[in-house]
Amino acid sequence: MPRKSAKAAAASTEAPARRSSRIAALPKEPEAEPEPPRAKRAAKAPKDSPKSGSKRRGRPAKNEAKTSPAKAKSGRGRKRKAEEDAEEEPETKVTKEEEEEEEEAPEEMGDEEEHEEKVELTFEIVERLVRRPEDLEEQAAADIKAFKDKLLRMFEDYMADHDQQYLIELDANKPAANLFKETVMKLNTFVLRRAAVPIRLQSQEEDEIPEDIETEELMRTLAGNSMVAPRYRWRRSKWARACPVELQKGNVVNGKPEYAVGFLDKIYVMSGPEQMELFLKNPRPYLISPQPRPPCKLCVTGPPLSGKTTVAFLLAQKFNARVLDVNVLIRPRMEAHKAKQVELHKQEALESAIATVQAKIREKEEMMGEESDDAPEPEGTAQPSDATAISEADPPTEGEAAPEEEPKGDDQKEEDGDTTTKEDDTATVAESTIAPSQHPTETTATGATGITAATTKAPTEPAMEVDISHPEVKAFVDAAIREAENQTYSLAPEAYIEVLEEAIQEVNKELKKKNLNGPVAGGWVVDNFPQTREHFTLLIERGLAPDEVVNMKDSSENGMFLLKRWYKMNREEVDEKARLRKEEEDREKAKVLEEASPVIPITNAPPADRMQEEKQKEEEAGEEKKSDEEAAAARAEGGVDDLDEDDFLDGEEEDQEHVGPLDDPLPPEGPETQQFKDQRNDYEREWPSVQALLTGTINLEPIQVEVEARSEEEMFKDAQMSVDQPFTYRPWEYTSIDVDEEDEDAEADGDEEEMEEEEDEEVAKNKKKQFGDTKHFCPVSYKENYVLWPGNPEVAAKYREKVYYFNNADTRDLFLSEPLTFVAKRKPFEPPPVRLLILGPRGSGKSVHGRFLAEKLGVFHIDFKERLQELVIAKTKKKVGPENEEEEEEPESDPEEEGAEDKDGEAEGGEGEKEKKKTEEENPEDQEEEVELTELEENIKGNLMEEEVLSINTLDNIVPDWWMREPFKNTGFVLEGFPRTAEEAQYLAERGFYTDAALILTVEDSDIVDRLLPPKLDKWRKKRDRRVARKERRKAKKLKEKEAAMNKRRQELMAEIAERKAERAAERAANRDSDESDHSDDDMEDEEEEDDIEGLLAEEFDDEEEEEEDEEELEDDAQERLKNEISEMYDDDTGKLSTVQETLEEILIPRIELNAGRKPHIVRFTLEQNMKPIVDYRESLFEKVYPVKESVAKKMLQIGYKHPSRFGKWCPVKLQQGDCIQPMQGPGFPSYPAIYRQHIYYLSSIQAREQFTMHPLKYLKQASPKPVVPIRMAIIGPPKSGKTSLANRFVSEYGMLRLSIGEAVRFVLSHQPKTELAKQLNAHMRKGLTVPDELSVLALEIVMLDMKTNTRGFVLDGFPVTKQQVDLMTEHSIIPVVVLELKVDSRELMLRGMKDRQSPDRVLPLHDSAQILAIRIAAWQKEITAVREWYKEQHRNWVSVDGERSKWWVWNQAAEEGKRSVRKIQTYLQRITDGKAASIHDMCVTPKEFLSRLGDFGQYCPVSLAKDGALVDCSVNPTQEFAAEFRGRYYKMEKKERLEQFLAHPEQYVPPLAPRQLPSYDMLPRRRTQMEIKSMFPMQIELQGYCPVTYLDGKLRYEAIVPGNPELIVEYRQKIYCFESEDKLQKFLRYPEKYYNLKLPHKLPPKKDPLLVTSLPMLGYMEQTISSAITKSLTAVGCFKPKFPFLTPSRSALLYLAYHLKAYNPKSSEYVRKKYKRKLEQFEQQCELIRYLGSNMSDRFRNPEERPIDFDHKMIEFLNLQGREPIVTLLA
Repeated sequence: MPRKSAKAAAASTEAPARRSSRIAALPKEPEAEPEPPRAKRAAKAPKDSPKSGSKRRGRPAKNEAKTSPAKAKSGRGRKRKAEEDAEEEPETKVTKEEEEEEEEAPEEMGDEEEHEEKVELTFEIVERLVRRPEDLEEQAAADIKAFKDKLLRMFEDYMADHDQQYLIELDANKPAANLFKETVMKLNTFVLRRAAVPIRLQSQEEDEIPEDIETEELMRTLAGNSMVAPRYRWRRSKWARACPVELQKGNVVNGKPEYAVGFLDKIYVMSGPEQMELFLKNPRPYLISPQPRPPCKLCVTGPPLSGKTTVAFLLAQKFNARVLDVNVLIRPRMEAHKAKQVELHKQEALESAIATVQAKIREKEEMMGEESDDAPEPEGTAQPSDATAISEADPPTEGEAAPEEEPKGDDQKEEDGDTTTKEDDTATVAESTIAPSQHPTETTATGATGITAATTKAPTEPAMEVDISHPEVKAFVDAAIREAENQTYSLAPEAYIEVLEEAIQEVNKELKKKNLNGPVAGGWVVDNFPQTREHFTLLIERGLAPDEVVNMKDSSENGMFLLKRWYKMNREEVDEKARLRKEEEDREKAKVLEEASPVIPITNAPPADRMQEEKQKEEEAGEEKKSDEEAAAARAEGGVDDLDEDDFLDGEEEDQEHVGPLDDPLPPEGPETQQFKDQRNDYEREWPSVQALLTGTINLEPIQVEVEARSEEEMFKDAQMSVDQPFTYRPWEYTSIDVDEEDEDAEADGDEEEMEEEEDEEVAKNKKKQFGDTKHFCPVSYKENYVLWPGNPEVAAKYREKVYYFNNADTRDLFLSEPLTFVAKRKPFEPPPVRLLILGPRGSGKSVHGRFLAEKLGVFHIDFKERLQELVIAKTKKKVGPENEEEEEEPESDPEEEGAEDKDGEAEGGEGEKEKKKTEEENPEDQEEEVELTELEENIKGNLMEEEVLSINTLDNIVPDWWMREPFKNTGFVLEGFPRTAEEAQYLAERGFYTDAALILTVEDSDIVDRLLPPKLDKWRKKRDRRVARKERRKAKKLKEKEAAMNKRRQELMAEIAERKAERAAERAANRDSDESDHSDDDMEDEEEEDDIEGLLAEEFDDEEEEEEDEEELEDDAQERLKNEISEMYDDDTGKLSTVQETLEEILIPRIELNAGRKPHIVRFTLEQNMKPIVDYRESLFEKVYPVKESVAKKMLQIGYKHPSRFGKWCPVKLQQGDCIQPMQGPGFPSYPAIYRQHIYYLSSIQAREQFTMHPLKYLKQASPKPVVPIRMAIIGPPKSGKTSLANRFVSEYGMLRLSIGEAVRFVLSHQPKTELAKQLNAHMRKGLTVPDELSVLALEIVMLDMKTNTRGFVLDGFPVTKQQVDLMTEHSIIPVVVLELKVDSRELMLRGMKDRQSPDRVLPLHDSAQILAIRIAAWQKEITAVREWYKEQHRNWVSVDGERSKWWVWNQAAEEGKRSVRKIQTYLQRITDGKAASIHDMCVTPKEFLSRLGDFGQYCPVSLAKDGALVDCSVNPTQEFAAEFRGRYYKMEKKERLEQFLAHPEQYVPPLAPRQLPSYDMLPRRRTQMEIKSMFPMQIELQGYCPVTYLDGKLRYEAIVPGNPELIVEYRQKIYCFESEDKLQKFLRYPEKYYNLKLPHKLPPKKDPLLVTSLPMLGYMEQTISSAITKSLTAVGCFKPKFPFLTPSRSALLYLAYHLKAYNPKSSEYVRKKYKRKLEQFEQQCELIRYLGSNMSDRFRNPEERPIDFDHKMIEFLNLQGREPIVTLLA
């Protein structure tokens, strides 16, 4: 490739600024050598080549009508580009005619090539035309032989060691296209991520997009180019329009639309062809972290003391940059320049001084010649010294006063730097001004008058030579030097820029040293420079323009904030100068007044008054200072609580870093502040021109940082955010343009055709709308208040191409300003707790179902009405409201009765009660006073009593706590009975108190009446009963009062009668002379008066009329009245509820209506079903899943727009349900992909996709799928057992390959007819011979190379059936994992054969007669035994299934066996891949292979050896149930528990971490037989044949010396041991070291000689023969205590004893013992009849239905036993 010229290279690398016309600073490139004209033309070619290149390739141009309106401005693109090229490279300029010729020529060539490309040569034509040497038969044979001899063995060894799941084996006899398809088929089973390739978004045929297009419009235009699918546009990246390649180098360069690229799912715009070429080759170096990162080319400017230096250093620290202070950088040059200027001043002053002195001397000589000789010479010589002294005594200049001032602090550093500009401006004027020493004429005129007068008379002498050593000259020069040094000098603006450029180049060199592949520019922050227009102009010309300019802005009035800051820093100095100035002014005023009125002695009065005032002010200031110190001490001792609020606020404000303008004192007005004001005014006067230059020249808008009342951290944060903002995702307001884009996507996608007619259009659009992290809820409300506030679609924004809804414009603006605060980071948002409303009319069951729901969900249940009662019950002492008043019980007695009783009590109590009552009346304070209610409580009480509307203030005091405070905020609640009105519902919406749903319980009025009427009626009855009782008590009381009154009246009448009797008796005594008849009359009168008393009482009290009683309400009337009240209440509640429902619908709170009129458990079930989307899918509340077509998903994965999930083609839903077989793929097997975030998930069905859409997080929490394992199964069985039907079911369900010998042979003959195997098969078949098993297995092996067998699996149909076939398959490594045998009876097989022969579907006759079928069945039964035994013994994978059961049962069993084998293999592969131990049970590991790969412990359990030190030989268990593989070795465990321990931590039980090693072979115990012991003669048994285990476990006691069994022998360490039992032998085998080295005592027990039982005495004989049996029998009799019906207890006991002896007689056969055991059980049941009947019979007669069910049966059985005695004989 020819090199570019220097100018061309500079033009290609020159990049525009971050905005449209901005100039970036790039390092200088070395000049290149001049190139020939052809090279120059080549440098220009890329700009003119796209169109010609496309035509040369034969690519047709697109129709212009299809281009978008945004691209219509490209008509002048080629012409403008040619003009630019002509301007950049004038030496390569060509004419327009030449360009047209060059364009026409490629077009013609492109047409010719297009015709040539249409001619395609087929493989046959090429094969006839071309013949390569390697295709010759001899050469091919030689190559194959060399491959087999040299490489094949090495490849086979490598493949054997390679992980088999990543080994792909293909049949090379197939065509290349088939091999490619099979390879892709195998790769699809893995979770592989395709390589993402960048795509050009602006093709060469499309209209060009103008470069001056706005960034927003450019992004929208590019997003729609080359879309993957409708609704899936290209997204904006963090780089926006900046070129990633240039940004990685450290330059912010805007890209050009023609070089836009789409990578993954984002847009990247390159700045040129070279950058695009680099990006297309490998985009990742330009996109990985920390990119995009600002290159940090910053300038920080601002007025004096605005914090520029601090912000500059903070920015440099943040971006790892260097701060460049131009004042420091320019100092060496400034000092050199100053030294040069001082030297010039010195030379000029020296010449002037010499000339002046010489002139003085001449004048002196002339004067001395005229005057007399006696004039003293010293006077004339002293004049120059005086003149010099006078010149030295002049007041010092400003430069001389500077060293006397105190050194400035760090805070004044900026002030010094800020004054640079002003000093530079004034220095020019000062430099042009000539010092007095530079004008000899003026100096002579002013200072040499005395010299002339003194030297006029001096005698003429020869003139002395004047040089620098002359005192006057020296003094004059020294004064001039001091004056020059005190002056201020300035440099040209170019000098500042050169210094800055050198510093920037040094920074760039350091960047290159740090990282050769990193940025080559940037990393600097210029502090307080430049500030003039000339400086910025030079920066732009030199290519050093910054990317950002940070301007510190003081928005306070007249810059008062910074002025106060300056005054605070220099307060003492300013105050001192102001005081001196004021004193001087006072002295001047006093002097003027004194001169104006000299007569009046007022000279001393004003100073005295001023001194008095100053003294008074000092005293006041001292007092204030003292009070401030006391307040500070009080704060230190007592804390904040002892201070006033003002003091506390003052303290806080004093602690602030920058005190606001209201707190800092104002500086005094005067010339003391004028210097700072001038500096600020100079900056403010210069800054607008600088800002205009930046905006107009490089389109750079400065970053304005406010400094008023802000801390350094806040200013730094604002500056940092503004610098980072161009390289972050930026949100924008959702506008009509976004809506139009979505409508276009919807039309392209054809969604309107698929939408249901009744579905709302807005809802249908929202289904595929790309929502943000909070779905359709407002993110600001969620983040700040933890509330799900549904957003308004009209108030929306987009961020990272996601749509966010907001509740109002304020929250949207807040989101637009700080989007990162309201979006999820690293993990999805957690939804707030469940919040529900439950509403319904009274009696609908709100409380019951609300409590149930709250308990089930674990949230709070809140009854709004009860909460209102709680708020007022503390003062009311009771519940208020109409319902509660009705519930209050009426008093048991009337107030009148209580009053009467009180009166009686007072009458009876006497004076004590009266005094008590009097005391209570005198002390009314002790009585309970009426409590005053607050306004809030009055409102609540009014609402409860009269349904008064709750005010907003009341609701604000009650409702917000449930949303905003703990424990409700993070727990949730079920709110019952609120809102009750539309106003309350509107209040929820206004405050943002939204819930997940509102449960509306609907019920009919009849149901309400049925529910509420019974309790109300019960209350009415209770009240009625109380009223009746009260009336009865009242009547009884009145009767009692009447009797008391009658008795009282009777006594009064009796007293009157007694008085009259006494009077009459006195009269009779006085008239004793009267007749007897008269006395008798008196007696009669007395009797009559007594009789009249009762009559009088009856007449007197019967006349009183009884009080009329109120007519009592009847129960029917009361019931009717209550029904009407309940109906009215229901109508009222239903009306209110309907308005509340309408309002809830308006404020977007979902409503769930339930029929609450059904039974409670049905309502609860319905409630749970309706709550599932809210509760069960709660975790995925904010998640959104978008279904897509399979073709769209495939395209997205191919270009990298979306990524494959970790599940690959597995269905997450089926995987969680336990499915271990990957769903089928390809034509005829549709999948249903869905997009979740950035990944694509494949679902197996529409139902599975719906489940995944509802709760994606549920399925993503599960582990990744295990490796794909095909099913390898063989189905064998007799003829007509259903093998083929079952195999075809596997093929249809799982896509497996069904293999039979016939199909394998036909495949080889049809697809590979030229192979050697096909020739051999044809040779046998043409002779009419049967194909040998050897050739059949070879054909089967070839067919099994099909990729379907390696991905889906295979099922062998009816093969193998002989042992020879099994051996051949094993030899070729064809081992089915599961061998399924269908077991069917021969009769069933013959019956199935008969049905097949009679089937109407049969067309042609077959050889399946009954005789042939019988022969086939017999042959199968003969051969299958060996096959069955071999698979059971070697692979243990033989499974028998009952083939006579239903086909569905057989299928389920077979499928489960296949899945079980797959699961085990998957688990094995997964664990082995992860480096863990895995069980090899059912892995078809042969015993030979198992023994060859045993680990260091052989068949001994490593876990038992490590934990217990036990040698457990597991070889006694022939199975591999407890065997495991670890690190390529097999280990066998003792039991399942040990296996689990080994699988959990295998490294702890194998070397090198194993605590114990297995002893060597000769140190292991070995069990021996008697024959082996005889062959080992003359070795003797140790311990004289006694058992060592029994002896040691018996603690070496004499009783533990027990002889061993000669058949239980073990050899250990070349010694033989004998054991008492098998358990003792196994114990020795486990712990041989513990028992092997024992010694017997000297005294041994005597040997036991055999003794005949018959020789024993009678008791001994019985003890050794029948004692055990009789003892057990007698014990059983004593425990059972039998009593047979109608027999004595003794007879019953004897019979029971006889049955027991026969049932447990060891000498009898098993049949006899079982028979007598049944008889014994029957005897026991018959004995139980007495106990049963006795417990169930009673004294009285019971009807049959009252008796137990089996009572009559047992009674009959009991009666039938009378006279029948059991016979204990064998015949019975």
